Amino acid sequence: MRASPVTVCGPEIGGMAELSEAGFCVYDLQRMHDEHAAGDLAVLEVDFYRAERIADVDDDHAVARLALEAAAAALGVPAATLDPSLIVDVAVVRARRAVSHFALGSAALSPGLRLGEGVYACGDWVDRTGHASWSTEKAVVTGRQAAAAVGRSLGLRAVDAQVIPAAEDTPQLAVLRKISAALRAAAPTGTALPPPAPWAALLKAVSSQR
Repeated sequence: MRASPVTVCGPEIGGMAELSEAGFCVYDLQRMHDEHAAGDLAVLEVDFYRAERIADVDDDHAVARLALEAAAAALGVPAATLDPSLIVDVAVVRARRAVSHFALGSAALSPGLRLGEGVYACGDWVDRTGHASWSTEKAVVTGRQAAAAVGRSLGLRAVDAQVIPAAEDTPQLAVLRKISAALRAAAPTGTALPPPAPWAALLKAVSSQR
């Protein structure tokens, strides 16, 4: 985590049976939150996805031990570096079936931060410009943007809601975006090239066989 305070991991990390389908993210909160930056303790958050098997574990300390084992495997450090005996405090939140589902094209309908006079919204479903992602991070970013908007509306000067601008596309991604846009523009009316998502093309193919 030297380059980034966030490590994103797919399933099957470290040969752990509990992670056969579960992906996860490791957050170094000491580097992400001012309230932890000056502390002497490391503060880690590990978010698991597709992790019903882990959510069914009732013992919070057992979940914490598993999280440390997963984090050590993901970061490529010895398990002893994140030994469970070092744990000072544990908090576990279990959110079963908590994954959002979005319809194709729904991003184009995402509202801005300001819904009306004095009404503001935040979350990864709003304001798809700039930080364009469906993520916890996007929810945090739009929360800070909404706070700044409320502060401007009320004439407040002490609202600490600065947001780091989204990183520019890499040259490779920028080229792929241009190719995708060109293919979509050249496609006959009613078709989409390339398809919006692989599973969308598969669904269309299956439906045509019925």
